Amino acid sequence: MSEDTFAFRLKVLLEHKKLSLQQIADAVGISRPAVHKWTRGGEIDYSNLRRLAAFLDVNWVWLRYGDEAVKDLGIVGATELPMTDLRRRYTAEIMSNEARMKHAQELAGIVTWEWNLVADELIYSSNCAKLYGREIHSNEEFWEILHPEDSIWLNEDAMKDLVASQAPRVWDFRIILPDGTIRWIESRVATLLDDAGRPVRVVGTTIDISARKEAERALQQRLQLLNDAARIAGFGAWRWLRGQDTLIVSDEWCRLFGVEPAEAPRHYVELSDHIHPDDRAAREAAVNDALARRADYRVLYRASLPDDTWRLVVEQGRARVSPHGDDVWLTALCRAAHPADMAAAAPHAADNSAGAAMT
Repeated sequence: MSEDTFAFRLKVLLEHKKLSLQQIADAVGISRPAVHKWTRGGEIDYSNLRRLAAFLDVNWVWLRYGDEAVKDLGIVGATELPMTDLRRRYTAEIMSNEARMKHAQELAGIVTWEWNLVADELIYSSNCAKLYGREIHSNEEFWEILHPEDSIWLNEDAMKDLVASQAPRVWDFRIILPDGTIRWIESRVATLLDDAGRPVRVVGTTIDISARKEAERALQQRLQLLNDAARIAGFGAWRWLRGQDTLIVSDEWCRLFGVEPAEAPRHYVELSDHIHPDDRAAREAAVNDALARRADYRVLYRASLPDDTWRLVVEQGRARVSPHGDDVWLTALCRAAHPADMAAAAPHAADNSAGAAMT
């Protein structure tokens, strides 16, 4: 329960004056359950509020609305809450929660900050130097540690735009520590308004994401290596997640089939649009058999190219259960056929023709 509520002030006064709910009920002329509701956050009407305040010998505005209302109205002799056991417990709970939050924040490496727009004051949490390598007391000191390439876009103009738009932002940027080390930082920023809708504060949280950025860079390098290798070997690839009907297609597959990556198929059924109509049935039979047996397949077919020509393609695929066992993945490699592929396929085609003649 917040300390700035009617219910809290009433409970503190009851404890301080050693009054029971029944004594309050008798003095105000209502039922005991009604008083109990007030201490639980229930509303109180004006007449009962005036009688209650008179009985407790406090200002009724303060009792109902608190210190800020008294200050706004210019009422002298403002009442202060006594330090009762309830307030002590409440204060101790707040301090304990703040200590736990600060400890968790420091363990997670999260730095919080607040920029008071009215006073132009910048305040960082106590673990600021651990992240930035130095204390930061102003925006000017922050600009000094910002990486030159990021200072092009993250600057005073960006801060002005943030305040003007009043929209939250997430910024990834680099800083340079005193020893020359470069760190990647993620900052989540928001502008806070006063009751009149005017920007008064900018608050943010920042955290070191250097490890994540390094992992992303390493992954990008591995993907580039695989793409280069696929291009050199002439292998295109695709994977179909059957349960989600999601198709993932490599750039080399697009080159092999004459398709722009932006126009690549995104669903399995769309693959047939790139296969010669006379070859679709045989390929589909091979794929369905592999799906049924969770096995491999190999098929030779003609790929239909956008210029109305065709290219002979070998497709080798494998159907298997997904790692979590809740789906079936179909993965395939495609490449331009070699003369040996056509020679290997000829006896199989002849056997099929002979079998058809006998029937």
